[in-house]
Amino acid sequence: MRQLSRRESRLIALLILIATIALVYFVLAVPVISSFSASAEKRKELALHYAANKRIIDSIPRLRVTAQEHNRMASDYILTAADAGNAGEILRQRLQTAVLAIGGEFRGAEDIAAPPHTAASRFTARMSWPQLLSLLASLQNSRPFLTLSSLTVSANDALVTGRATTLDVQLEASIPFHPAAAH
Repeated sequence: MRQLSRRESRLIALLILIATIALVYFVLAVPVISSFSASAEKRKELALHYAANKRIIDSIPRLRVTAQEHNRMASDYILTAADAGNAGEILRQRLQTAVLAIGGEFRGAEDIAAPPHTAASRFTARMSWPQLLSLLASLQNSRPFLTLSSLTVSANDALVTGRATTLDVQLEASIPFHPAAAH
């Protein structure tokens, strides 16, 4: 092997120096720098998470007030009864009272199948057209609100007299109920 010239020796030394610097950079500096950038990303993510949690915590008083308002309004939409049988009885009594209040003839009521925590009843009555309109308005505006799922009206006497003076009405109504707390 021949002796390297001074210029070649310097060039090789420079290449070794560059290789050493590159090795130090890629082995030591890059991992440290990437860990700092990963930590910065994690800090940003945690700051966003903290801000979201702070908004939720700050909204608790407002949510509490809203929940209290909903609890006060629940009696407008949900009947409170001891059980399904009691809720059905309250619904039948309410329907009978409404029919009698408008001057109609209440003919009977029966419970019908309903989803859990819902009371449903079918009743039959006889009344005039204005009484039927008054009954529907009364049921629509009284609280707790109920759902009328079916209304059947027949005017059998219209075939004989040519005019419907009385109507046979069958109505199905349901209302959700909440079991009353035991004392």
